[in-house]
Amino acid sequence: MKVRIVFKEYCMTVHGMGQQPGTQGATPRTAYVLSLIGSIFMVISSVIELLFAVFARILLPHYYVLHRLNYYPMLSVIPLLPMILMIISIIGLIISILAIYFSIILGRLSEANAVHSTGIILLVLAIIGFFVSDRFFLGLLGFILLLIGSILAITWKP
Repeated sequence: MKVRIVFKEYCMTVHGMGQQPGTQGATPRTAYVLSLIGSIFMVISSVIELLFAVFARILLPHYYVLHRLNYYPMLSVIPLLPMILMIISIIGLIISILAIYFSIILGRLSEANAVHSTGIILLVLAIIGFFVSDRFFLGLLGFILLLIGSILAITWKP
């Protein structure tokens, strides 16, 4: 009999059911869904940007300059742009994968302080993701959804 009571109390504390009356199973569902969808859009945007950078690097012609009657390869900014774009898109991919990870964690949290701190992390990732995304349809939509989801997580009350 005593084992059942201890097990019941353990289950209530593990699942967040014994914290406050009326907050059983309360999780920030709207913030979770918006953050997850925004993060997925940012991943898709980063992958498209990375593919574009790879194809631009492959298809970009090599530039040469005539210097004292000999041809030398010219290292200008144009051949370096695809490499810079690849680096930025890889950073964006890392940021968006981290945003997916913290969005999934957000869906499992029920304690207010943990939800607020995860919302702050998602807000920082959204701001960084804005600067490394392509700022077209998917990147901008992912940023907006992740921003709204993180603000909802920061202001969430059980």
